[in-house]
Amino acid sequence: MRRLKAWLGSRAGLMASRFFPQRNDSGLFFFFPYYHVGGAEKVHADIVGCFSREKPWVLFTLPSESAKFRPLFEKGGRFIEIWKPAGRYPSFMAGFIAGLVNRHEQATVFGCNSYFFYRMLPLLRPGVRRIDLLHAFGGGIEDFSASLVQELDARVVINSRTLEDYRTQYRDKGIDPAFLERIFLIENRVDIPPSPPKKERGGRLAVLYVGRGTEEKRVHIVGKVAARCRRRGIPADFLLVGSVEAAVDPGDREQCRFAGEISDKEVLRSIYERSEILLITSSREGFPLVVMEAMAHGVVPVSTAVGGIPANITDGKNGFLVTEVEEEAIVSRIVEICLTLDGDRERLSAMSRAAYEHAQACFSGREFCQRYRQIILGRPETPP
Repeated sequence: MRRLKAWLGSRAGLMASRFFPQRNDSGLFFFFPYYHVGGAEKVHADIVGCFSREKPWVLFTLPSESAKFRPLFEKGGRFIEIWKPAGRYPSFMAGFIAGLVNRHEQATVFGCNSYFFYRMLPLLRPGVRRIDLLHAFGGGIEDFSASLVQELDARVVINSRTLEDYRTQYRDKGIDPAFLERIFLIENRVDIPPSPPKKERGGRLAVLYVGRGTEEKRVHIVGKVAARCRRRGIPADFLLVGSVEAAVDPGDREQCRFAGEISDKEVLRSIYERSEILLITSSREGFPLVVMEAMAHGVVPVSTAVGGIPANITDGKNGFLVTEVEEEAIVSRIVEICLTLDGDRERLSAMSRAAYEHAQACFSGREFCQRYRQIILGRPETPP
């Protein structure tokens, strides 16, 4: 009965779309869940920005926590929120939006982290180009989309770890390995300062966290590290950027300073320039944009060894990888690293320079727009 209801809803949506004459001159449709502040959202805005001259439609399928990144998307295309009707009438809206797409002779849909996007795919007519992006395995959407592999003309991953995860998934689920040839690696990009930032050494360690307060980020570990450093007499100041105060245990909050959510690029840049150590305590990741931004500003990352992070951090050279699994062991390891770097500021300076040089060599993203335009448009293009 549920499947029949969904089928009827989608067919009703397809029929209803005929009464709406709107056309998208670009033929490009981007589907994302959110436009609030976040690393993934910044990447999505960068991708849309690569097509600013085409003015694509950018559709958001879930309610966002804030509108601070909305201007980034509005600069790149037509901003459209569909989360209210999509939440109430998901099958109808999937059919309705598919109907709008289908009326375009040359249409391309691109989606990331959007269940709505995948529900819509089977409703698209043959000839519509279909592309998705996956930041990392672990959120569940990789399994939800597995049955739709044949519907996709191309898939994008941002690190080699996710590519290997796809290889394993296709093998385990009996998906034809020929479809692996449709997966393309495009690494994210960040702005790289022309020279390494000069940091003041010898005072209190400037330790930074930037991110969300969601469960997998385990921000409470940062609070525990701050409290442990205080008890051990390690001179360190902990600054947490993002809406994360509630994620830190009440007894540890007094050892941290909370800057709240920051969307202003220049304000965040000045924070990176003053910081020396970046903490990543996540249980799963793709390759966080914050790591790239921090290394570009000579901030030494201290991170759990998850996702694509180990491919960019050489332990003890340009950062530290925390391989411990238990939370207590993770806290103890990070505290020992802080103690080591506090006692050897020359090593901290050398690692800061190595982090910057790695970012300069790997994160400038000179071909970022060109690669996305080639894949989404299906032809070689010069970036705008």
